Amino acid sequence: MANPILYIATGSAPLSSQFQETLDMLLTGAAFGQPTILWLTEASLSQLQRAPSDALAQLPDFGVRCVTDSIAPVAPVPVETLDSQSLLRLRDQCTQVVVF
Repeated sequence: MANPILYIATGSAPLSSQFQETLDMLLTGAAFGQPTILWLTEASLSQLQRAPSDALAQLPDFGVRCVTDSIAPVAPVPVETLDSQSLLRLRDQCTQVVVF
């Protein structure tokens, strides 16, 4: 199994064109079997609660694992809460990290 790609959503503008382009890239890779993880930071989760993105609802269908470093709120996609050590180990295991 290939090492996963980790995408870290740090931005607070989930409806921006950059966010949407990155989600498209993430979904395309996942659709072709690339193990993919999306780390939603507290800032991005907060914004997504105010302005949900329909694209996020598709993530589980493509096998994308979503994680966060804060308490997972009600989100448009299942989010797994990890402690800081687990997130660091996860980041170290990934072949590529994309921050947006």
